[in-house]
Parts: sequence; C-alpha cells; structure tokens
Amino acid sequence: MAMIGFKNTHNQDVYVNPAQVLYVTPFEDGVSIIAFAMAGSGGKPVPLYVRGGVDAVQQRLNGKPAR
Repeated sequence: MAMIGFKNTHNQDVYVNPAQVLYVTPFEDGVSIIAFAMAGSGGKPVPLYVRGGVDAVQQRLNGKPAR
C-alpha cells in the first residue's frame, strides 16, 4: 500500500502507511491525531499530530478524494 503524505504541526512532511493506523481522532480545530497500531512507552498507541480535520484525514487514508 502506498504511503500517504501529511504535514505535522511543525509543518514537516510526514508519511503514513494506512495499514498501520489504529484510529484518527480530533485534537483541536484543524489538527487531528493519528494513532498507530504499535505501542510506545507505557503501552499506549504512538500518536502523530497532523494538520487537517478528522474527516479529511480519514478520507485521505481511505484513498477517497476530499469533497
């Protein structure tokens, strides 16, 4: 599966493999958290803060064009 590009909250390019995404949740206006299906410290999912609303991020991860 292809990697999907996003901008993180520091305006850096980050790439995500959709097969490794556990869930996407809102953080604040225009920022979403992508949680990966791997444990970080404390046994919690590794988070990645990206620019974009939850719906837009999920659509990109699912390969559907944004409306």
